[in-house]
Amino acid sequence: VDIFFTISGYLITSIILRELETTGKFSFLNFYKRRARRILPVLFLVMLVSYPFAYNYLLPNFFIDYSKSIISSLGFSSNFYFWNLGIGYNELQNVRFQPFLHTWSLSVEEQFYFIFPICLIICFKYFKRYLTFLIITGIIASLIIADWGSRNHASINFYILPTRGWELLAGAFLAKFEIKYGRNNYKILDQTLPILGLFLIGYTFVFYNDQMFLPSFYTIPSIIGVCLIIWFSQKNEAVTKIFSNKFLVGIGLIS
Repeated sequence: VDIFFTISGYLITSIILRELETTGKFSFLNFYKRRARRILPVLFLVMLVSYPFAYNYLLPNFFIDYSKSIISSLGFSSNFYFWNLGIGYNELQNVRFQPFLHTWSLSVEEQFYFIFPICLIICFKYFKRYLTFLIITGIIASLIIADWGSRNHASINFYILPTRGWELLAGAFLAKFEIKYGRNNYKILDQTLPILGLFLIGYTFVFYNDQMFLPSFYTIPSIIGVCLIIWFSQKNEAVTKIFSNKFLVGIGLIS
């Protein structure tokens, strides 16, 4: 999810800033139409297919929770619903009866889609000189809140946009930097840093566990890792070749 948020922040910021730079304006209608076409058809399909099974096999109290999770998913507020339902993502009782638990991250992303474009456009129009500084400030503030929240309010800290915002903004920073300065090819760095990025991500997969309070400062290596891969990836570089494999690309397109 941390990786997904960073990539999402990079892509969304790139879309918004490129449109602003080329046309001087931004179409919210087209932006949300594209988001809706990407998300809603599959979400509705999953709801439609899962409903008969839930109706026939879940006990009444679990079916009520299931129905509420569908409603919260449609309102992109399921992160708050599941936070209220259990202690935390990995401690949620009867998690096997919550097939829409994964939509908490979708809700965070959609909340970001609603808030961030407005803030970015305002900053672009009135504080363009300070846009990079504002993004960095947002990253630092969100990360500090996340680390404090991980130790004091671990459950809600896991689920909400303010503590996940720094991951999205890390990608936004890359997009802003790329649009402003472009990319330069550094052969040695392009060949080595994506590998380092993959190692950092792999390290968190292997050595992190469900008992750790995340997101927090412990999340930084995985975010740095994905940023290194995004920024230094090139066609002839090893990590890019691995992730460009048709099989992996196919899985990505399906997901």
